[in-house]
Amino acid sequence: MPGEGDDDVEKPVPPLTSSVSFSKGSEIFQGLVNHDDPQTAQQRANEYLQKHNVEEMLYGIVRNMLKAQPENPFLYLAQETAYADAKKGKAAGLSIMEVPTGHLYSLFEATKAITAEIVPKETVNIIIRQTIKLLNCDRASLFVFDKRVDMLILNASNQSKPIRISPGQGIAGNVFTTKEAINIPECYNDDRFDQSFDKATGYRTKSLLCMPILDFEDEAIGVVQAINKVDDGCFTQVDELLMGHLAQHAGIALRNAEVYREAIQASDRSNALIQTMQALAADLGAQSVILTLSMHANELVRADKNTVWLVDHSREDMWSVSTDSGNELRIPMSAGIAGECRKTNQIINIRDAYVDDRFSQSVDVQTGYRTKSILAVPITCEEQPGVVLGVIQLINRLELDGEVGEFDDADIKIMETFSRFIGPRVMKTTFLNKEKRVSEMEAVTREPVAKKSVNDPQMVSLAEVTAEEEAGQA
Repeated sequence: MPGEGDDDVEKPVPPLTSSVSFSKGSEIFQGLVNHDDPQTAQQRANEYLQKHNVEEMLYGIVRNMLKAQPENPFLYLAQETAYADAKKGKAAGLSIMEVPTGHLYSLFEATKAITAEIVPKETVNIIIRQTIKLLNCDRASLFVFDKRVDMLILNASNQSKPIRISPGQGIAGNVFTTKEAINIPECYNDDRFDQSFDKATGYRTKSLLCMPILDFEDEAIGVVQAINKVDDGCFTQVDELLMGHLAQHAGIALRNAEVYREAIQASDRSNALIQTMQALAADLGAQSVILTLSMHANELVRADKNTVWLVDHSREDMWSVSTDSGNELRIPMSAGIAGECRKTNQIINIRDAYVDDRFSQSVDVQTGYRTKSILAVPITCEEQPGVVLGVIQLINRLELDGEVGEFDDADIKIMETFSRFIGPRVMKTTFLNKEKRVSEMEAVTREPVAKKSVNDPQMVSLAEVTAEEEAGQA
């Protein structure tokens, strides 16, 4: 054992995955007992102890045990030894044919259930359920990487709402970046384990098995995590092998679910454009056009809120209609993000509104709402090049987990298409009806009305047009 001068010096602890094996030790011990020559037996014992550094290993075991202070030291030692043997066995390799038949049948049932699902949310839930069932653990977590936000989305069996972590953060983040599995028999003895969640919930995480999920291109797309082996055990090499095969099928299922989600999203956007075209084909007033565009804009892009602003040059402002109350809203022509979009005739995509000087936080302060991402798209028409008829402003892009994300290139592309599509209809609604009203006034008064209103449609008051249209429809 260490000498007196070493009492204050903490020696490095050799890992329990050393070449020392209790089964091998028992075999040698039996040979020593039956050996006829005590001197030879002693010599063999000393050689074995020195070769495998048994003294240091025992010192490390005792120190770890004093640090953990388990209620049952013998059970603790057995679990640590089982884990060390499992790690050693992993290096030597374990064939799937060595796994008990019952476990293989459970693996077959689990993979069959996972690959049969294609709906994204249900795919996540079934992977979690099958992991718990296959590995006989208390809880399971699934982290799915979202390239849009560069984050791992955590879905857990004990959580109703997903949370996010960064790649490289914590054990799961480390597994994701290194693509290497981690098996921890006692989490509180591992510096990589974050105890804050346990402290906040009162849960006690003991054993943990974390495995990367790779796609067919060997790219990490997520992490599956099993927590607390039932009966206070630790995850074995068989568990690692089973989870490895489960993770492979989980990767296929997640990719299929992603393709399905993209196909459904594309279909929804196409249907929204068709419905918009059908709705705008009717003789709608300006207010009805605004409300229709607002409704279908949300179907094209998952935005929490959106506003369609129309430009009124005669009053030098922009106006819209509240989708909640139906009241008219007006802002100065160059105010805020929408005003900047109108002025520059350029798309504006903001990831965080609170770090952009053009955004005013006053409305958020009054309402308690938190504006984060903003996408502003100008409404134009080829018949009036360079003229901005209005602005579509979308606020807070919602992700599938309900969190606020950022508008990406696909969102911008679809909204550009939407803007070009509705441009002619917006111009027709606001300008041609005004021209018709002017013609009717000339017929009644038999005097020409100032051509400025007709030839320069930008000078037409949209508020007057709206009032007349809505009154006519009534």
